[in-house]
Amino acid sequence: MDRRVFDALAAHHGLTADGVERMLDLAVARPTAADLRHFGVRVLHLAGVLSLAAGVVFFVAANWSALAVFGRFALVEAVLAVAVGAALWRPPPHALGRYALLLAFIVTGALFALYGQTYQTGADVYELFLNWALLGVVFALAAQWSVVWAAWVLVLNVALWLFCGARPETGALWVVFSPWSLSTAELLLVPLLVNVFLWGVSVGLERSRASALAPRWLGRFALAWAVASGTWSGMIVVIRGAADEGALGLAVPILVFTAVGLVTLRRRLDVFPLAAIEGSLIILGGTWIVEVWDLDEIGLFFVLSAWLI
Repeated sequence: MDRRVFDALAAHHGLTADGVERMLDLAVARPTAADLRHFGVRVLHLAGVLSLAAGVVFFVAANWSALAVFGRFALVEAVLAVAVGAALWRPPPHALGRYALLLAFIVTGALFALYGQTYQTGADVYELFLNWALLGVVFALAAQWSVVWAAWVLVLNVALWLFCGARPETGALWVVFSPWSLSTAELLLVPLLVNVFLWGVSVGLERSRASALAPRWLGRFALAWAVASGTWSGMIVVIRGAADEGALGLAVPILVFTAVGLVTLRRRLDVFPLAAIEGSLIILGGTWIVEVWDLDEIGLFFVLSAWLI
């Protein structure tokens, strides 16, 4: 039984704290020593894969002058080929296949970085991460594992944040958005909406056959990026003014946060979205107080304290 079933059963029978404890013991709902050992082994396996990927990157960087161009590419591509071969030998959901595809996903990014550093293509940094996300989605789909999807979400958001924050005015994304002459705050609505969409997909998959691919923590991860992007956009509007940045940079996040909050209240399954949204509103409100209210240090301290409370 999952947590919702336990909660409903305890509420239906009006169980006391001791009754709930007894129910959990009878259902063996708490992790056993074997479960904890299994979790520890999985964490160590994951740490090993990440260490191996980092080792490849640092080995090439540390021996840059000693390795010829062919040697650098051969080393990274050999690791990528071995990882893909291992995944084909023991395809997911086998653990080896999943770990191998996670390694392949990370090494793909290293290969892009190596190419850009070797040939000085002139591409902006965000393009490296964007291409990494676009090509790496194949490994995420093949892995059938939420950890690889989390890595993909991270890479995608780094690409979007680099694009929106730095405004490089180059590359494929700029070709798409340049005709609208968007401000920085309005550009930040892109990662906001993309991540809310990803959160919505994870919510929709919760009760489907693919629920294992989108656990609740993965949806929270995407939503955290969305809230951070919306907060950043709103702060820019508050600080620089709606005349310079556009009122949409603040209005759209508030509307999106309201919609997410209503969905969360209707489902009543997770408090994280509400907590994240309230944190964002505290930051936006505090920024507005600092920018608009003409107070001395003591007055500002007490007003911000009251607002935080």
